[in-house]
Amino acid sequence: MIARQLKSVKQAVKWKVKRKPYGGKRQALTQDELDRLFAALKGNRHGHRDYMVALVTFLHGLRVSELIDLRWDDIDWRKGTIAIRRLKGSIDGTHYLERDEAIGLKRLQREQEPRRPHIFTSERGEAFSRFAINKMIATAGIKAKITWPVHLHCVRHTTGTIQANGGMDAWRLPLKDAWRGKR
Repeated sequence: MIARQLKSVKQAVKWKVKRKPYGGKRQALTQDELDRLFAALKGNRHGHRDYMVALVTFLHGLRVSELIDLRWDDIDWRKGTIAIRRLKGSIDGTHYLERDEAIGLKRLQREQEPRRPHIFTSERGEAFSRFAINKMIATAGIKAKITWPVHLHCVRHTTGTIQANGGMDAWRLPLKDAWRGKR
């Protein structure tokens, strides 16, 4: 009797086969690709701003919406920190700014015209849209001769990959050191 019930249960179970995300294609950039992407962004008409978009995203593992929501009052210059408001159920937190990141953000703040509450603004002084950011990164990816379509979330994937390959807790690994292969 039990054997017959087990057999009917086995036939009733349908296994869901999960597809690999992104069709199984790689989404993290290699060190060389990341360097070329940063260089391509620096070469844009608003190179410093565009480079800072990618650098801040990379150092803090931001989603596009988290990036475009950053405001100047999220930065505590005295403490050298930035408040990160996470989405999708992730935990908000305060991150330390890297030295070159802080210098770059101060320059960006000085040069921002007209002054706005958002850190990253378009030429018209409006907060960036997700579409505009992804288009900027995709164009830079083509310019950097990266052979597959790049978007800002690839930079986030790169952050996670580097942290995971660093062999340390993702929340404690100094990303700048991991990026350059230091321990």
